[in-house]
Amino acid sequence: MHEQSKHLVAVSALVKNEKGHILMVRTHLRADSWELPGGFVDAGESLEVAVCREFLEDTGVVIHPIGVSGVYYNERNHVLSVVFNADYVSGEITIQSEEILEAKFLHLDATTIDEYIKRPQLKSRIIDALSMVHAVPYEAWDLNPPNYKLLSRIDGEQQNAKKVFLLTGRPRTGKSTLIKKLINTMGSEIFGGFYTEEITNSSDDRIGFRCVSVDGESVEIANVESPSEIRVGRYGIDIEKFEEFSIRVLQEAVTLKKIIVIDEIGFMQMLSPSFQRKVQELISGNCIVLGTVPIDSHPEIDKIKYLKGVQIVRVNEYTRDSITELLVKDVVKALDSNTM
Repeated sequence: MHEQSKHLVAVSALVKNEKGHILMVRTHLRADSWELPGGFVDAGESLEVAVCREFLEDTGVVIHPIGVSGVYYNERNHVLSVVFNADYVSGEITIQSEEILEAKFLHLDATTIDEYIKRPQLKSRIIDALSMVHAVPYEAWDLNPPNYKLLSRIDGEQQNAKKVFLLTGRPRTGKSTLIKKLINTMGSEIFGGFYTEEITNSSDDRIGFRCVSVDGESVEIANVESPSEIRVGRYGIDIEKFEEFSIRVLQEAVTLKKIIVIDEIGFMQMLSPSFQRKVQELISGNCIVLGTVPIDSHPEIDKIKYLKGVQIVRVNEYTRDSITELLVKDVVKALDSNTM
């Protein structure tokens, strides 16, 4: 019987500043050479979360991965290394002195790379990342058949090509709260559409849901005490009331606003064929959309997740603090491209 193989997984990222210089580090372990910031993936941690965490720990800089540029294997130590290309989001260089000797942006090209990179396995990773034209798509899944949950997808396209931003994450991770924060940050006058709020009783137990327009109009769409025969879990759904409200509010947003909020594109909402068609129309068109989708697989929602121009943004305890600033930058890029 063969012994089961065991491997370590490491991640790193190539990040440029506005001058095209690359953020590099020198470590105590490999003090003779500069290298890309990164480190090992923790147990139960996805690669894109790990590279953001390691980069922040090493340099104090928040990044956003946009694609995989290469995969490399150290046969002696059984280490699989995955290199991402990533965008700078925020932060000033602050090193973790226990591991890092120095961190700074370097001008690297064919004439200078040998001056800074002294180890051949590090050099090839940087050359590959610099010359990357099309990144390798990357996905993180939670697979527990028959439940299949797409946690995140990075397809390698620059974020200024995206116009649809869909937040996903486990229930009660703050997706709707982030959308409200973004609306407040950028100004509610440019947003239209709706978000979904919980209805709770005096004991703070969830008993239903209401849709609330960005302008403040609201309608109850689900309740545990609803007599409706259409049910999702223990909630009775008023499909007609939801359709009348959501279609009207979304159409008004298309006509009058720059950014359309659809929170949520969920199992409950997708029971409405009219809503399904409207969402497909908006996302497949030239609209800027900010929305939320569940992690769990759903045949129609999965189609939306894979549409060109859709950016899936994973919300969890590691990412939610930096997501608002990231989304503001990406949405501003989308607004700028719409006015060109």
